[in-house]
Amino acid sequence: MELTSIVLIIMWLGIRIGLGLFFKKADYKFWQAFVPIYSTLIWLKLIKKPKWWLILTFIPVVNIVVGIGMIVDLMNSFGRRNVVEHVLSSVLGYIFLPYIALTKELEYTGPVDYSNATKGKTREWSEAIFFAVIAATIIRTFTIEAFQIPTSSMEKTLLTGDFLFVSKLHYGPKTPQTPLAFPFMHHSMPVLELPAYLDWIELPYFRFPGIQNVKNNDIFVFNYPMEDYRPNDKKEHYIKRCIAIAGDTLKVHNDSVFINGSLLPLAETAQHQRFFKTKDKNKTSRWAREHDLNMKDVGFPNSNTFQAHISEKQANELTKESFIQPFQKDNRPTFFHQLSKMYGGIGNSVFPIEYSRQQSEYIRKTGTVNSDYPHWNKDNYGPIYLPKAGDQLKLTHANLPVYKRVIEVYEGQKIFSSSTLVKNHTFLTNFRRRKFSKSKVRDYEIERDIANGFSVTLMKDLKGSLNFIEIPEFINKWSDEFLMRTEFEHLPSKSAQKKHNKKAFKEFYSKLNNFISNELVEELKKTEEKLLVMFPEETTFNKIKISQLVKANDDIIFVGDQKTNKYTFKQGYYFAMGDNRHASADSRAWGFVPFNHVVGKAVFVWLSMDPDYTWADFDKKIRWDRICSFVSPEGLSRSYKWEFLIGGLALYFANKWWKKKKGLKTEEKA
Repeated sequence: MELTSIVLIIMWLGIRIGLGLFFKKADYKFWQAFVPIYSTLIWLKLIKKPKWWLILTFIPVVNIVVGIGMIVDLMNSFGRRNVVEHVLSSVLGYIFLPYIALTKELEYTGPVDYSNATKGKTREWSEAIFFAVIAATIIRTFTIEAFQIPTSSMEKTLLTGDFLFVSKLHYGPKTPQTPLAFPFMHHSMPVLELPAYLDWIELPYFRFPGIQNVKNNDIFVFNYPMEDYRPNDKKEHYIKRCIAIAGDTLKVHNDSVFINGSLLPLAETAQHQRFFKTKDKNKTSRWAREHDLNMKDVGFPNSNTFQAHISEKQANELTKESFIQPFQKDNRPTFFHQLSKMYGGIGNSVFPIEYSRQQSEYIRKTGTVNSDYPHWNKDNYGPIYLPKAGDQLKLTHANLPVYKRVIEVYEGQKIFSSSTLVKNHTFLTNFRRRKFSKSKVRDYEIERDIANGFSVTLMKDLKGSLNFIEIPEFINKWSDEFLMRTEFEHLPSKSAQKKHNKKAFKEFYSKLNNFISNELVEELKKTEEKLLVMFPEETTFNKIKISQLVKANDDIIFVGDQKTNKYTFKQGYYFAMGDNRHASADSRAWGFVPFNHVVGKAVFVWLSMDPDYTWADFDKKIRWDRICSFVSPEGLSRSYKWEFLIGGLALYFANKWWKKKKGLKTEEKA
């Protein structure tokens, strides 16, 4: 049994022993404190709270707030009204409740009756906050939650700085899997950057029925699937367009998306990367700002070339300007254009890497395409099938890279083939010979590593080669390129960021060297044991030719310990893509979205602020035309700000009138 489980059992026993001792003082039996549900009903009776509060004790996060309130009321009911005792019993109840019951004279007097007494301001505010936290947590967990758009990946449909409400009722609200968490926080505490939750208890996944299923073109929020170092419900929130649902076959050809063979119409607000010839950089920059282009996504590769992520409509408007020449979509300079065609673009690695980056490396080394796998990039991708729950799929050497992570990580089943084990054994054997010196970390080496993604790419390959050991957290983090990009750029001061990065690389190399000396040895040992079962006559596994295994149809696939070439999926999978097609980290880069990661549907933008303006330009900072707008697959509706303002004022004055009328009737009766 894990230490965490032992600690939790001891804490539970401490609370129950203390509660049993309090029960005895109120003429109940000690053992009744250990009976689930019944003990809570007795507790509610002692503190004179309604029985329906029992329901609140089953709602994660809410039950923590309610539990603290019940402990404080229990102490009050036995005459213990000292604030320090209240804090100690709330935080250390498993110690303090038994201590109080055994060392103090307790008499049950019932809870404090405030019905005929004037409540102090402190109690009034504490009660108001207490119930507000409960109500807000229930609403946030099960109905609607507020989100902010942090990046430009959904422009021009949703803009950086949009504040929106996401409905959890549409696809069905999920119960939290990590109940020990601070209210109103996701995975981290602001400023402190500490976890806002404890993973001591992880509840199984459960979703209530929803209003609708996820549909093609829905704009939805989900937990970013690649964050293997966090519980599912605490993974970062992403918002994208769901272009393919479970059961669909998707293909991207020359940047056009086809679902089940039919062209998926592009949203009018979607953007592509385009290049323009400009005669005046200043006028071009001014036009970009005035037309609300994201200034982080525009630039000038040279003195007369303007690059921007821009919609078709805005591109046509721009070409009408006298300082701009006609454009071509994605009209990059010849060298980069050829690389994009041949290798899938610079930094354009897609999921799975066997079909993109590793294929590109093979082309560079041999001058030919590896016929074992297709060759994909962001603009030419698929066909790829998205499994739905209950689908049975035939597994092959060619499609294993697509479904391996799905089956292992999202379905919880180990899967490997003889060819992948041979390849992994070769990679790990070579990796074992490497040494990473933490004493020779120079600034220019770090900057070059970050710019080219050397360490992130290396950790991706290492993570993909591990089949039998538990993957260490540092490898999970360093293989997440989007997390590391934020890690290396999040500080405002360049000197502070350099210092932070240097420390991060030193710690990384230290952990990596320790991994090579320990866990890697264990992984190699287990890999060799499995290979010996598959190839009992082989003495050197690096002589096994993968191409021969595949050609001879001897590429054995194991799911768990069972040899098979079929797998039945437990849940459905979705394909998410940003409307800003060439500036979006989406399913093309990291794969499918499992249904248990889906959070809700974007429904309403209540505020929008342009990050390119300061508060000195208040009229431009607020995007007035986006306030109180409804979200649909076609984009944003018109702004209903005046209707909401008039409706809100009408409700306010109607409420005042009703209270006044009610007061007059009371006076007349008196």
